Amino acid sequence: MTKKPTKSEVSQKRVLDAAAKIFRDNGYAGTTMRAIADEADLKAGSIYYHYKSKDELISAVLDLGIHAVSDSVKSALDALPETATGRQRIETAVYAHLSAIIEYGDYTLATRRVFGQVPESIRLKNMRLRDLYGTMWQEILMGAKERGEFRPNANITLARLFILGALNWTVEWFKPGGRSIDEVAREFSSVVVEGLMRHEPGPSDT
Repeated sequence: MTKKPTKSEVSQKRVLDAAAKIFRDNGYAGTTMRAIADEADLKAGSIYYHYKSKDELISAVLDLGIHAVSDSVKSALDALPETATGRQRIETAVYAHLSAIIEYGDYTLATRRVFGQVPESIRLKNMRLRDLYGTMWQEILMGAKERGEFRPNANITLARLFILGALNWTVEWFKPGGRSIDEVAREFSSVVVEGLMRHEPGPSDT
């Protein structure tokens, strides 16, 4: 049974959701705690109960965004059988990543807008989380290569950077009611996997 969130947790989520929207629209410098309180329909004091400063709040927004994605992908991968192929793992991870960034779209867009504006200490802290998530993808791709599913000369690091960059850009153009996340995930996975897979020579190649 899922534990019902406490009143404090509900209030904190309202603050974070409101902050993500304001940071998304106004950037880091243009965001005030008062504006976030107004967006959340809370008194300013309620925000300071959860977060003592704007820096503490933007750090929480950035971290929630990457945790939402990494937790979604990890859970989806953990549900796969050990015999899952590299293609299956990539398709699963792509779908989970897309689903998370669409669900948490304001957090993703806020991150894209403010990441270069926040204090270095906050940026470095969030980068460590990003690096851990990147390692998850590196392991997916390297595992497929080591099993012989990809070309021996496939550049796994470059593939990882391409995948994550393209996936994160999706939130800029994806519109509900158009192509489904499932369709986008399948087509994206196909492009990635076909580009990495070992090419078996056909009759015309001999």
